[in-house]
Amino acid sequence: MRILYVVPSLANRGPIIVVRDLVEVMTRHGHQCKVIYFDNKKEIDFPCETQLVKSKHYDFTGFDVVHSHGLRPDLFVRKNLSTSKSTRYVTTLHNYAFQDFRFEYNRLISIVFGTLWMLAVMNHDRIAVLSHDALRYYSRYLPKNRLRVAYNTRRIDSDTLPESEKQQLLDFKADDVLIGVNALLTKRKGVDMLINALPDLKNYKLFIVGDGKELNNLKKLAQNNDVLNRVYFAGYKEKAYRYLPYYEIYAIPSRSEGFPISLIEAAIMHKKVVISDIPLFKEIFSEHEVSFFELENIDSLKEAIVNAERDESLSDNIYHRYERDYSPEKFYQNYIAIYRDEI
Repeated sequence: MRILYVVPSLANRGPIIVVRDLVEVMTRHGHQCKVIYFDNKKEIDFPCETQLVKSKHYDFTGFDVVHSHGLRPDLFVRKNLSTSKSTRYVTTLHNYAFQDFRFEYNRLISIVFGTLWMLAVMNHDRIAVLSHDALRYYSRYLPKNRLRVAYNTRRIDSDTLPESEKQQLLDFKADDVLIGVNALLTKRKGVDMLINALPDLKNYKLFIVGDGKELNNLKKLAQNNDVLNRVYFAGYKEKAYRYLPYYEIYAIPSRSEGFPISLIEAAIMHKKVVISDIPLFKEIFSEHEVSFFELENIDSLKEAIVNAERDESLSDNIYHRYERDYSPEKFYQNYIAIYRDEI
């Protein structure tokens, strides 16, 4: 099978990493893959041919599947659908479009661009979403018979932190319990809740890997809470999962998520995870595998952190769930069934 993947760029962002993992499993099973992209930003290597595309037109002839990821790629595919009627067109919606635009911008932007996105994917043969909760969400806007669920996976290599970065982390941690976050720093990610919880968690420190438009606000919040000395802002790092071995607890306090790959990375690394109780997370993991807290409830968050530190079963349980439901092989089986229209 010849598969063309269409992405905005080769940036080190969650959806692009998912596509790279998808290319890897498809290639390993003998399929021929190619990736095209629009922005000349290359931070991730792919095990297949990649091509920077500047034209508004592209001939899809010869590809069995064209699989787009993101608003611009979906619009690009819609514009070029007629170039090959024998090709199967698939998209993956990695987020909750209207909800996420509202978090990142405002209600008007949410309505305008959310509606544009729904129109962009309306003619795709299959629309993959990342959870059954997302399936229910998108059933309000898109033809239900075209929607399919495909959970994410993650494969990580054996790279380790440079000794200097490792030592910086260990010097900061000292004898305290280290809570880690690897995320793009936006309001949607909820890192502010962790900083608001920290004043009452005297023997804990917070290590944040990532950058984003909320960075300065988070620094000010840490200063206002008098915990700036217990929060380390490491900035953007490639392969942020290399920090996971040094966290006692990994936190994902998100207000909204599609299916964060850092959660799967934490599961692979046998980490204790503290996580918000949004519907997606309650679907994909149970209270025996992660420590839930009530969204926006700081007391609940503090309790979940303390409970996670004490519960030694969480680290093994989350890994076993990954093996059962979110492995690369399971990921492959889900997508190849969508490509072949078997589900």
